Amino acid sequence: MKKLLSLLIALTLALSGFGAMAAGAADGTYTASAEGKDGPVVVETTFEGGKIVSVVVTEQNETPEIAGLPLEQIPPAIVEANAYNVDSVTGATVTSEAIKAAVADAIAQAGGDLADYEQAAAEAVEGETVELTADVVVVGAGAAGVTAALAAQQNGAKTILLEKAASVGGVSIIAGGPLGIDSKDQQEAGVAGTFTIQEVWRDWMDYNCWLCDGTLFYNLFENSGDTVDWLEENGMEFIFIGNEQAAHAEGFPTYHIYKDQENKYGYYQTLVEKFTEAGGELYLQTAGYELEAEDDTITGIKAKQADGTVLDIACKAVCLCTGGFAANEEAVRDEVGFHLEEFSTGTQTGDGAAMSQAIGAGKGKSIQQLHGVTSFSGIRTGSGEDKIAQAIYLANSIWVNVRGSRFCPEDLNYDTALASNSTFAQGEYFYAIISKEMAENLQANGASFYGVDTTVNYEPTIPLFTLDSTIWEGFVDALEDGVEKGIVFKGDTAEALAESMGVDAANLKATIEQYNADCEAGEDKILGKDARYLTSLGDGGYYAVKARPMSLGAIGGVLVNSNLQVIKADGTVINGLYAAGADVAEIYNNSYPLIEGVTLGAAFNGGRMIGSASAEYAK
Repeated sequence: MKKLLSLLIALTLALSGFGAMAAGAADGTYTASAEGKDGPVVVETTFEGGKIVSVVVTEQNETPEIAGLPLEQIPPAIVEANAYNVDSVTGATVTSEAIKAAVADAIAQAGGDLADYEQAAAEAVEGETVELTADVVVVGAGAAGVTAALAAQQNGAKTILLEKAASVGGVSIIAGGPLGIDSKDQQEAGVAGTFTIQEVWRDWMDYNCWLCDGTLFYNLFENSGDTVDWLEENGMEFIFIGNEQAAHAEGFPTYHIYKDQENKYGYYQTLVEKFTEAGGELYLQTAGYELEAEDDTITGIKAKQADGTVLDIACKAVCLCTGGFAANEEAVRDEVGFHLEEFSTGTQTGDGAAMSQAIGAGKGKSIQQLHGVTSFSGIRTGSGEDKIAQAIYLANSIWVNVRGSRFCPEDLNYDTALASNSTFAQGEYFYAIISKEMAENLQANGASFYGVDTTVNYEPTIPLFTLDSTIWEGFVDALEDGVEKGIVFKGDTAEALAESMGVDAANLKATIEQYNADCEAGEDKILGKDARYLTSLGDGGYYAVKARPMSLGAIGGVLVNSNLQVIKADGTVINGLYAAGADVAEIYNNSYPLIEGVTLGAAFNGGRMIGSASAEYAK
């Protein structure tokens, strides 16, 4: 984005005689676009008398819960200031910058000088320091933070909630819903009592090979049904669906999803209203940055507001709910070894871990919530139609690694966590291969032609692979376009395909020949893919879609005990310091779990736990 703006500035200056006074932008309406978080953001900018009089976003695929504020606030701010470089909305910087870049493009189209449409850069100021007092301060207003703040305030603690973004909810408004055991919704469905927390706990521990904090897991979910009920009593609404993914049909039915998938942000606003009505104080665009402690006991926290004002808050307890570190690309690369697409609002930068470790806390476990796979199209999952990704999620394709070898049964795609785990183990990318004949048949007849009758669901609002035959219209053209872009490869023979992919030709040929033989025999002898998905690739004419694993987020960094108290490496408790949500990874082994709703359930239950505990401690 910075390069685009610099280029536009340089071009405009060149056209105007290197800074000669411009007459201003010509009257009219100009259309321009810039890349947002989830695709192009198209903007119409209108000039009258050399002034910007209208800015309208006409097309965009941004996530509403995250991009809503910049889409609402940036256009009128540009008009009011008659400048494209207004302040971005914290927590939605990419969308903000896209709108501003499109307006800058329009200025250039209209023959204007960008320098005439710039606000003076604000001078860096330290700002005044404001001293506040509270019993409990909660840092971060996602699921864990909002819940912690509400619980603390309802338990009699004077509570301050800090959020560095311009709105509440964090990445929790992208999630599907929480795990709950014995909720009222489950009771109405006749499910409550058919399984116990002990059974879920044992299954969890076995899945994680006991490489996690089992006591913390039990503490989090022992009262998870009651937490779902409590959230509903405070304004949230859920629908109990049991399980979402086809691969989990026989698993424990724990999943409660937000009732209104279009109102997730509204649910968090409602909880915050409950919090403030009870006397709590909310500070938006306010980032906590320094904990204060004496003798391993919390005494306060410092935070900075958007205008530079420093809040020096004396308090007895602090709850860290800063959402992990998915937006910290350097930290992710250090852990993973390569870039990984993360779901983030841009504010989850590891603040909880940094602040706690600065006063002596240990370094907590961290994991990637590997979940789903995607192409290299640049279309973010759920934000637009990624036709070539359909080939990846077609169980009749074959997946091969950079050595040209299969590594999992491709119907593993029906469990998006395991699909991502298996592909992540291969490195930064892998390939999904189908034949040219398959591509043509899919385009003409849809997936039902190959007996596919099950969707692949990512979460309630994002089906990754549907059975709608219309999604295959233009599929071959999309693949050919991918070939032009270097994200799809093709070849008339296995050897030619291998050469275009850059993998070992002999190995890929042997892989395809073995797979075709298994298809003829009706049995995937080594990997055991369901026979109904065994479709021979034939003798030639292939497409290979370059694919990669995704992550729901980078979790952890804050070291806690089984009661979510932040601790030093030797186990010593830092009195008055707690953490929950995506700042904590101790209940996991090294991957996203198979029991649905665990992450958001851990955030809600953990937030409620530490909110109540911090209030009691403060008393």
